[in-house]
Amino acid sequence: MKPLSEQNHYEILEIPRTASPQEIERAFRLARETYSEGSLAGYSVFGEGEVSALRERAETAFRVLSDPEAREVYDASLVAAEAPEVRGAPAPEPIQAPPAPIEPFEEIDEESGEYDGARLRRCRLRRGIELEDIAGITKINPSYLLFIEEERFKELPAAVYVRGFVSSYASCVGLDPRLVSVSYMKRLAAAPAERGRSRFSR
Repeated sequence: MKPLSEQNHYEILEIPRTASPQEIERAFRLARETYSEGSLAGYSVFGEGEVSALRERAETAFRVLSDPEAREVYDASLVAAEAPEVRGAPAPEPIQAPPAPIEPFEEIDEESGEYDGARLRRCRLRRGIELEDIAGITKINPSYLLFIEEERFKELPAAVYVRGFVSSYASCVGLDPRLVSVSYMKRLAAAPAERGRSRFSR
């Protein structure tokens, strides 16, 4: 049972909201008798203070519900207070303008052509992969991955390591490791002068 302070007028008189004026008057008479000062029924269940409060609440409920206009206003307030719980429907999301279209990356034929650093970078970006993601999977220093994309050959280690790096890179972005490594290593081999200046040369 709800605490007295949380009960509405209908609950105080123990009647449905569809109760007729005759039912409201009958319920009030019963409540008045139950909560009267000399009633043993009321005092055997409630304390003196509670009986007095119940009697006052019953009188207030009867005054409101027996007046058609006051009852209409009261019923409307109950509906408004209970609307979120009864309907249970969340407020609709505000309509937002659609996002601006994203310019697509250049279409890439992944089965043919040369794989240079710029093409590898485009493939990676089209798949939404960061260099840090590749580094985390392959354990390759992210600086070397960046040097591969930028074709900073003189900053790369020996060719045997580069081949492995490029193959691993290709696998992470969904390319054929063999095709990519063969193509990229041709470019690496075509820059002997640049490689000769590498700080890793002996």
